[in-house]
Amino acid sequence: MALFPMFVDLHGRDCLVIGGGEVALRKIEQLVKFSPHLCVIAPIIHGDIRALALIYPIELIEREYRMNDLENRFLVIGALDILEEQKNIYHMCMEAKIQVNCVDSPDLCSFIFPALIVEGDLCLGINTAGRAPAVSSALRKYLSGWIPQGIGGLIDQVDSIRKSEPVGKARQEKIIGICRRFFERIGNPKV
Repeated sequence: MALFPMFVDLHGRDCLVIGGGEVALRKIEQLVKFSPHLCVIAPIIHGDIRALALIYPIELIEREYRMNDLENRFLVIGALDILEEQKNIYHMCMEAKIQVNCVDSPDLCSFIFPALIVEGDLCLGINTAGRAPAVSSALRKYLSGWIPQGIGGLIDQVDSIRKSEPVGKARQEKIIGICRRFFERIGNPKV
């Protein structure tokens, strides 16, 4: 069954990644774009994660995780290869009502990490309900080439109108017209 795509503000939220390898790196590369307060706990931390911590505010803790590390987190990523540990993390998070994603174990996730296309404030998330992440990734690569240049300017223009003009039918029609003309100009009159 398809999953509901809910976009959440992670800015300043306390997020934890348990694991410090390649898989953790991929999740961290996506998360940092959304400015969470990010903590990574692992006995060994990948060099590329260390490099990201020089650019983004990422707290690195080099040790095994402890169950109390999960307390008061907004979301937790379990990027571990040990299924038993993933199960422990999942159950603890569910009990504490913390959103959790145990990588490569869809049954141990309260949310799925989508394949993301991020262009400024535009964010598209693609998922297959955890059934075929490679399909999501391939589709992300395909669709990335279709994001029109100037989409950021269109977003800024519409945002400005929404902030400066009164709510109502006239404002909505103006916005729809601007969007329609933008896409007609780039050759897609279906909008």
